[in-house]
Amino acid sequence: MRNYCVALLLLLAAGACRKKDSGDTVPVPSQDTARITQQITVLLNEVRIPGIAVAVVGPEGIIWSQTAGMADVEKKIPITAKTVFKLGSMAKPFIAFSVMQLVQSGKLSLDANVNDYLPFKVSNPKNPGKVITLQHLLSHSSGIVDKTYAGLVLEEFIAPEKDHPMTIAAFIRDMLDPAGKYYHPDTFLDDRAGAVYSYSNVGATLAAYMVECVSRESFDTRTTREFIAPLHTTTLVWHLRDYVSQPFAVPHDSNGQPLGNYSMVDYCTGGLHGNLADMSVFAQLIVNRGVKDGKEVIAPAILDAMGKVQYPEVKSTQGLFWENVPFKNLHIYGHMGDVPGSHSMLYANPSAKKAVIVLYNGDVKEAQFPEINKLLNLLLEL
Repeated sequence: MRNYCVALLLLLAAGACRKKDSGDTVPVPSQDTARITQQITVLLNEVRIPGIAVAVVGPEGIIWSQTAGMADVEKKIPITAKTVFKLGSMAKPFIAFSVMQLVQSGKLSLDANVNDYLPFKVSNPKNPGKVITLQHLLSHSSGIVDKTYAGLVLEEFIAPEKDHPMTIAAFIRDMLDPAGKYYHPDTFLDDRAGAVYSYSNVGATLAAYMVECVSRESFDTRTTREFIAPLHTTTLVWHLRDYVSQPFAVPHDSNGQPLGNYSMVDYCTGGLHGNLADMSVFAQLIVNRGVKDGKEVIAPAILDAMGKVQYPEVKSTQGLFWENVPFKNLHIYGHMGDVPGSHSMLYANPSAKKAVIVLYNGDVKEAQFPEINKLLNLLLEL
């Protein structure tokens, strides 16, 4: 699993078209939306992304949206607002929502030793004196890294066309317990000289597992009940078995080869799925400070805490699984998701009471990142 957050962090945008009640889209005759449509054409024809779906969302829902290209190139099935994408690390904010909810209820503490909550001991062999906390885990500064995980991900941690049979509990223990099957000292950094930022799916999985330990229920069950079910969506799901009968955006590599569907053992960090319509409902929740239909789903204090940069000297834009990014003298908040062949972005501008969404089903070569950046900027400027 490759993470593109560093390359794309400071440049964000997406979208074009006013939505009618029928579910169709009507082009908005403006120079700005025309530029967005033009950039989407560049991404399809020059960057060779198979398909893309974008939206701008306000307090009442979708303001503008556009879909283009193919969900399945071989079968010539087009992308629509109902096409389900693999959302990748858009899953990680749900870990933070869960952790912070348990912090509010006094069941977890951000600055306590993680070993206070675990049935086995986690210790950095290269810095055994360091106390690892949830604050470290949720800001990617724990010293737990993905080096060993990345070397095994295709062989051990991805299951083609089915749900991975291993549980979060078994996976994380095998990774971090010295007696575990996948344990290796290279899963840890030597950070004796000071905290180091390193984006970590293993660290994020440990945080999700701590939610399971404290709540005594599975991560998927808890997050679905607390944060997804209140949205009344149908495609925001964790597992392949949970799919409703909706078209699927087939992931493609950077050479345009289809990768098929798959699941990952650490579904809690990169296994979320959803379509543009349902992601827009989630974005609307963020724009409305965690409130849906007059009911609080996520406490505003949780969103505020997530958006606060934790260790400015380590990573100046990193909150609690929520990025805090400068944009035109303002700050925008959100996350990206990147798994093989499929990518997602959601960023909210609280000052404008808007959020933008970008979903696409093809890997992009590093030299082509600026074209994604350009689209993101155009959407944020709408």
